[in-house]
Amino acid sequence: MYRISVAISILFGIYLDSFLFARFNILDIRPDAMMALMVSLGVLLGQREGLFIGLLSGLLTDLLYSRIIGLGAIAYMLAGAAGGIFYKKFYADNIVIPAVTAALCSFAKEHLMALSVLLLGGRFRFFEMFFTYMLPCALVTGAFCALIHLALKPVLQRQIRKHYERNAGGIR
Repeated sequence: MYRISVAISILFGIYLDSFLFARFNILDIRPDAMMALMVSLGVLLGQREGLFIGLLSGLLTDLLYSRIIGLGAIAYMLAGAAGGIFYKKFYADNIVIPAVTAALCSFAKEHLMALSVLLLGGRFRFFEMFFTYMLPCALVTGAFCALIHLALKPVLQRQIRKHYERNAGGIR
């Protein structure tokens, strides 16, 4: 049952990134909903599942929206794995941990994208881009991750508990 919730949340994240935040943003600053979601899922489900979900979600978004297949997949895969580091840690209940992790992962993703633009022959002013886009987007993504985590945590924990109780009941 929790897998259905994960799939729905991924579709919702794709909707937020591709439609809602693309049209409604302030000064082109918008959160990376999928990044926030991958970190939160990593914290809630573990490193292995976060890595796997991040890879699949990243490939899906790359196939739908990107010219470079795999770059987003790497970023989301690493975000899920980074969130998974805090799986079942007592301090992971604090929403600051996923928020800071999402901000750092978003920051790293933006640098990865900037590097790919440079390698493909594009030019831009790095420090201008850094202060007007990269840093604000990372901060907004971190704040959005806190909201995502607060929404997902009770739902997923309840569903995972039921899943394991149902499976453990059949083994006895």
